[in-house]
Amino acid sequence: MASKRKNLSFAEKDELIEKFQNSNLSKAAFAKANSIPRTTFNNILAAKLCSSNAQICDQERKRQRLSPYENVDKALLSWIKYARSQNAPISWNVLKEKSLEFANKLGESSFVASNGWLQRFNSRHNLSFKKL
Repeated sequence: MASKRKNLSFAEKDELIEKFQNSNLSKAAFAKANSIPRTTFNNILAAKLCSSNAQICDQERKRQRLSPYENVDKALLSWIKYARSQNAPISWNVLKEKSLEFANKLGESSFVASNGWLQRFNSRHNLSFKKL
């Protein structure tokens, strides 16, 4: 039996928003014309406004999960970009050390740089590290 709810990917949501901006319809009329509930469409518009600064790499995703340690994420990502610009080798252990260093500097006392956290960090930011 098919589900009553339809999950839209980020690409589909972007497409809906673009269509809405190019149309002269009200929100309610547009939602009805596209066979989606009005409140769902309002939520899509509100979430898009809130996350306009967020960069979503994988448009096929249906949800954007944020890290509980967003400050550590941002600091580590900017360090990785800097290290890559300097052609410095980055290993898994170096990432762990740097993330712990940033967590201590930012006062995140409960932060643990586990392998799972690093894997999710890499998938969140579409990073890949290859052996030389």
